[in-house]
Amino acid sequence: MGTARERYLQALDLFSAEARAGADRLGLPSACTEWSIADVIRHTTGVQSEYGGSALLGRALGENDLTAEHESVMASSTDWEAVEAWELLATQLRTAAHEAGEDAFHPLPLATLDMALHAWDIRWGAVRVGLASNLEFPADLLEWMEDYRDRANEEAIRKPGVFASPVEPPADATRSERFAAWTGRHPRVAYVPLRDHPATPSSASALSATSAAAASATSATSAPTGAA
Repeated sequence: MGTARERYLQALDLFSAEARAGADRLGLPSACTEWSIADVIRHTTGVQSEYGGSALLGRALGENDLTAEHESVMASSTDWEAVEAWELLATQLRTAAHEAGEDAFHPLPLATLDMALHAWDIRWGAVRVGLASNLEFPADLLEWMEDYRDRANEEAIRKPGVFASPVEPPADATRSERFAAWTGRHPRVAYVPLRDHPATPSSASALSATSAAAASATSATSAPTGAA
């Protein structure tokens, strides 16, 4: 299963890869109810800024505007700015993780799991519209995640804001899909259709669209006559 440092870095790289891949579909729904892909990126930035920032960057909890109020992380930026904020933080965390002692990672198992699961949530958004297949977690990371599941306090992890009630996976589900189902995620989009899943971008995504439209209008107004 590797070391805690290796798991954290693997989850960090996995989430970063999915965030980049999802950058051209930020307004699509994710596997997290009522969250767009961009919202998942905002949330993960907030969690890692707080917990990774405290353990690896020496930040006091709630020191900056990303960690003081979670709602401000979710709503204070356009979608593109959310991706940029994640990339900046991920670079800082990656550098610090390589330099930190192993003890620094002892407080980070849930933060590690959070990144891995939200990478799956972002991929789900692409799966839903037929652009990809479900994310399969790397073998070493998945082995650790399954061990985490087997040792978890069910009462504690089913509280609001952690995991929803488990979902019954299909008979042929992969290990990664079964883990996702244990956390309350629907492992197959076509297997359990979500009729109440948001069909439109979130308010944060709408802000990004409005900004893009305004920028486009400004460019068109200032373009010389005959410009393409």
